[in-house]
Amino acid sequence: MKTFLKRLEKWLDFDLRYVVKNGLWLGLDDLTSILASVLLTVVFANSISKETYGSYRYILSVFGILSITTLPNMNIAVSGAVARGSTGILKKAFKTRIRWGFFGSIASLIFGIYYFTQNNSLMSSAFALVALFLPFMDSLNLYEGFLRGKKLFNLQSQYAIVTRLISTIVLIGTIFLTKNLIIILIAFFLPYVITRLYFYLYTSRNLKTDETITDQKTITYGKHLSVIQLLGVLVNYLDNVLIFSYLGPISLAVYSIALAPIKKVQQAFSIIPDLALPKFSERSIEVIKKKLPRQIIRGIILVVISILLYMVFVEPLFKIFFPRYLDSVPYSQTLAIILIGLPFSLIYTLLQSHARTKEIYIYNVSIRIAQLIAILVLVSLYGIWGAVWARIALQIVSIPILITMLVKIKDKNIEKPPS
Repeated sequence: MKTFLKRLEKWLDFDLRYVVKNGLWLGLDDLTSILASVLLTVVFANSISKETYGSYRYILSVFGILSITTLPNMNIAVSGAVARGSTGILKKAFKTRIRWGFFGSIASLIFGIYYFTQNNSLMSSAFALVALFLPFMDSLNLYEGFLRGKKLFNLQSQYAIVTRLISTIVLIGTIFLTKNLIIILIAFFLPYVITRLYFYLYTSRNLKTDETITDQKTITYGKHLSVIQLLGVLVNYLDNVLIFSYLGPISLAVYSIALAPIKKVQQAFSIIPDLALPKFSERSIEVIKKKLPRQIIRGIILVVISILLYMVFVEPLFKIFFPRYLDSVPYSQTLAIILIGLPFSLIYTLLQSHARTKEIYIYNVSIRIAQLIAILVLVSLYGIWGAVWARIALQIVSIPILITMLVKIKDKNIEKPPS
């Protein structure tokens, strides 16, 4: 077994011992998340109507868009700062996220007022609920960025697993007891807020967070990263909003089920960028550039094999777990093509780890504008298929841009040698 791992490590040109040591917990976290999400999707698909599930996905999509006001990429900035020794940034970053999150609450209340004027009390109540939880839901998980920066992947994963298990159990139990959309939404939001609040307080009180050791540029950088991500968040959820608006909740339910497995694969892969971020922060860009192309090429080989296997086995799996959503299969098979972009995400991680704000801006603005136009045009013309092709278009545009950036990026200053 050790010989096999050494050969695999040499072929991938990647520090597998680091992955095994720290990635075991992150892998367990991702596995728990995937299993919980699959279980929830199965329960939703087989226990409530397509109309209710479509409405649920629409509300969470708007929530996702409005959550950009909570500066979600502040976690990345905090992780990098803590890795460089600025351990006191946690509380300051948290207060900043909460403060900005209230702008999202105001926007959600405007949504609620609009639906109230349309005599839709259900949606009006739903967005009032979103306004209540929005500033806290994601802001409280800032401790994950802190723990990741200190390479405490075991604690980060343990906290996330406990949070996810509690939330999943509460939500599934609620679905079995009631089909009321408002109660289901409360069962989604409340457990996350309570558990994340506990772990945030525990982290800030029990780990070394010396408030005299801060990096003032971190808050500004976190805001920049989140502003950069604005278009990304918008286009990530906009297809859901447009499908709901043009075609109704049933079509959105079909599309959401088709996309769900693909998102889980993307989530499983995210363990690699999470592990790479603190490593990249410690090394010079030139050192990373020597190895990264080989790692990406070998990653592509593994991803292509995975895509082909998925296309073959997705239909029998849907017959077992989602028998009411067999019309989602063709969409899901085609959506698998977007996985080809996964290995290239390491280039973006390199940009983030070295705070290359200009390059990150260029990348996000260029591909997101292209995708935004594609979504607006294609969904209005071709419905669900338009949303599918718009997501694929993102990869067609993003890959050559990332490759160009990898070729051109250089160290600004003399970096620390690899540890």
